[in-house]
Amino acid sequence: MIYVLHGEDSFSAHEALGVLLDAMGPDDVREPNLSGIEAGGFSAETLAAAAMVMPFLADRRVVVVRGLMATAERQQRRTTRARDTQPAKVPQGLTDVLAQLPPTSDVVFLEAKLTPANPIFKAVTALGNEQVKAREFPAIKGAALTDWVNDRAAKKEAHLDRRAAAMLADMVGPNLWAMDAEIEKLAIYRNGEVISTDDVLALVSSAKETSVFELVDALMARRVDVALSAMQRLLEDGATGQYLLSMVARQVRMIAIAQDLAARQVPRQEWAPRLGTSSDFVVRKTTDQARQFPPDAVRALYRLLLETDIAMKTGTSDDLAMTEMITRAAALRGPARRV
Repeated sequence: MIYVLHGEDSFSAHEALGVLLDAMGPDDVREPNLSGIEAGGFSAETLAAAAMVMPFLADRRVVVVRGLMATAERQQRRTTRARDTQPAKVPQGLTDVLAQLPPTSDVVFLEAKLTPANPIFKAVTALGNEQVKAREFPAIKGAALTDWVNDRAAKKEAHLDRRAAAMLADMVGPNLWAMDAEIEKLAIYRNGEVISTDDVLALVSSAKETSVFELVDALMARRVDVALSAMQRLLEDGATGQYLLSMVARQVRMIAIAQDLAARQVPRQEWAPRLGTSSDFVVRKTTDQARQFPPDAVRALYRLLLETDIAMKTGTSDDLAMTEMITRAAALRGPARRV
């Protein structure tokens, strides 16, 4: 059998691969009957050498091919940008090897998100549904992500209250690798007790980022008292002035990118990767802030951040430098700009 596991949700794709591998039997049986081929070292001959042999003391052999179809995806994107680039091709002999697979061998293609036009994907799936099973794993978002959080917590014998599960889903977003690690951390911390929003705020890696959003929100609303309180809380939690400055600078950069994306009318579903995040929460908050802060003020804030950085590096205390930056930044807000 041939499997194509692809999509934005690489965590679930890897879990599906794990189910296939578990079916091979215990580790001592699996090891001699499992082969892996990376895209850079792939050829039809290499695949045949791994797949066209009988399993050793087991019922099946499994060959995992990683990233081969993604190379064609990247090649196609380059082709659309440069007319002299050669279009992506199906590796010579690939479909012949797959068509002749013995019934005791499985080949699994583990891939990122693929488009229907991908030439290797099309060639493999053309072998027919009886021989090929393709499964896409789209990113999990919204209410489905909160449900996933609750299900994953239950598997770890943990329980989040309703608000904590929603907060965790909002903070971490559809990166299930990070989400699984955060749930594991919370489960160990609470050790069977119900996980609350306070636990999420205390332990989750992106909680400080949420506080930075609060700081930037307060700056844009000219609420100096709130901004100073957020700053003081972060410093008391162990954040350094340089860390705070870098996080504010990162957020200001994302605001500038969001304003550019809006000006060029880039579809909203493309914003997350361009902003460098997988979190719906981050995209939503950045979009809201981009509406409030005009481009001229963004440029002025960049200059102010640079001055604050120099002040910290030349002897001014973190607390004093950040306080002055917040006071001056609150005066930069101008007319709202539609995004």
